Amino acid sequence: MTNTGCTLSQMVKQAKKQEITVQPNPLTTRGEEVVFEMKATLPKKMLKDGYRYKIDVQYEADGQKPEHVGALNFDIGEYLYDNGKPTMTKEFSFPYAPQKNKGRLLVQGTAIDKRKRDRVKYTDEEQVAVGLLTTPLLMVRSNEFGYIPDNYKATAEGPGKLPFYFDENQSTIQSYRGHYLDVLDQYAMDTVKHQTIVITGSQAPHEKGTDLAQKRARSLADYYQRKVSALDYSGKKINVEVKTSPFSWGALQEKVQKSALPKAHKQEVMTILQSSGTDRQKTQSLQQSQAFDYMQQYIYPTMRYALVEIDYNRQRKSDYELYLLAQRIAEETASADVLTEEELHYAATLTPLLAERRKLYEAAVKTTDKWPAYYNLGVVYTEMARKDYRPSAKEALLDKAIHNLNFAGFRQPTAQVNYALASAYHLRGNREKALQTYDYAIKLGGPEELLYRIFTDKAAVEIEMGLYDAAIRSLTYAGDSYQTNMNLGLSYLLKENYEGAIRYYEKALELKPEDALAHYSLAIVGAREQNEGRLHLHLRRAIRQDRSFMEKAFEDLEFRAYHGKPEFRQALLR
Repeated sequence: MTNTGCTLSQMVKQAKKQEITVQPNPLTTRGEEVVFEMKATLPKKMLKDGYRYKIDVQYEADGQKPEHVGALNFDIGEYLYDNGKPTMTKEFSFPYAPQKNKGRLLVQGTAIDKRKRDRVKYTDEEQVAVGLLTTPLLMVRSNEFGYIPDNYKATAEGPGKLPFYFDENQSTIQSYRGHYLDVLDQYAMDTVKHQTIVITGSQAPHEKGTDLAQKRARSLADYYQRKVSALDYSGKKINVEVKTSPFSWGALQEKVQKSALPKAHKQEVMTILQSSGTDRQKTQSLQQSQAFDYMQQYIYPTMRYALVEIDYNRQRKSDYELYLLAQRIAEETASADVLTEEELHYAATLTPLLAERRKLYEAAVKTTDKWPAYYNLGVVYTEMARKDYRPSAKEALLDKAIHNLNFAGFRQPTAQVNYALASAYHLRGNREKALQTYDYAIKLGGPEELLYRIFTDKAAVEIEMGLYDAAIRSLTYAGDSYQTNMNLGLSYLLKENYEGAIRYYEKALELKPEDALAHYSLAIVGAREQNEGRLHLHLRRAIRQDRSFMEKAFEDLEFRAYHGKPEFRQALLR
């Protein structure tokens, strides 16, 4: 026991000569983590057979209990020899939180007898780094994605539209072609002050006579006038306008292209339609084509119609009725078919409560199994996560958002849907998956404005990962926005290219004059360049726009060399 105690004491004594370096120092944030590399070199012959040595690493934030970060275990196979000295290099990380901004990194060695593990001796605690430098967090992120634009209300509150279809070469209304005659009768009985009705007739190209479209529209106008005379007792004023839709070969081409005709048949029809022949010649050629039977059965009937448009839509349910029915669907006390898919999605927008909105979109997922329902449910969970300050609850909500946005992406692989998915991964802190999904969204293509947003948020991930050159490449495709210039400035600042950082921060200020964050960032550039004039000028302007930067500057390690200088204190107080 005496020999053991002497050996342990001797190891602890020798450990005073151990060399420990930390990069970076001060510790620096990387996204939502603090990542650093520690290298430890022990004195020669310090390690003994039958004994082991480890170095525990802790971060002690001001006023808080030390947080264990990890350990360097000098076990056989875990270390190398550098100039005959046992040497270990290892990367560590711990979660970032604002309350950790001020603190220190501590190490403590432990010598252990392998045979009797309760026989240990400790070195004194030693500070090896301070922290935290939070400059990499000064990026600008968007990750803003919203619900699918809902046009139900605009459509529902627009004019009522009732299409009526006719037999070939006929203008007589057929009651068996659809149920709209009953709806038209309801409009005739409505007790309103006035109605404006527009009836537009149309005909297929092979039909006889040039006035069929006019006759179809007129037959509906006459029908409606008769019904009003028989059913209306309110004395409303009626204005009926009859029009015809001029036949368009272009409209026929579009219908043919969207049909199930074989490719060869489509090409034959397109050749006829695009020829320089007269309308009569084209019609005759179509009748001789291989596609004519299909066109006669599936395409021409859709062109033999008259459309009745009335200046209000009586089929629209009230918002209150929609909301109540949607709640009943969510509670499974009503059948899903009491509302259309569009009505159910619109009903979800009627409540500001995210919990209720979630239930309605969950009902939409269950009843439709379509991508808009999954997408909107993913948006709800993301909004709930943004408002929840409990880390575990926020993570659980983001996991649900990712789950639903993934399903939406499978069904609708577009840049917009995958941008939302990438943003959810980004908010969750899964940077590798976010970066992969941002790349996929870009490859899918989309509107220029959307691609700009994707590239700017992709660059934010790359800055968080320390990939500054990659971020700069992404930002070259991100347009000339405030966010683009701010993140370019930060990328160059972190690469210690201060001239480039100044250029882009000043461009950001051109787009957003007197922006506090841009001024604060330029103050950091001034501190690093030891340009006190730049530091004081921009720090004063930042604090003038946002007083919270006064406390931040006082605690920021970027300015630690200036804390004792009167000019720095004056800049804080102005």
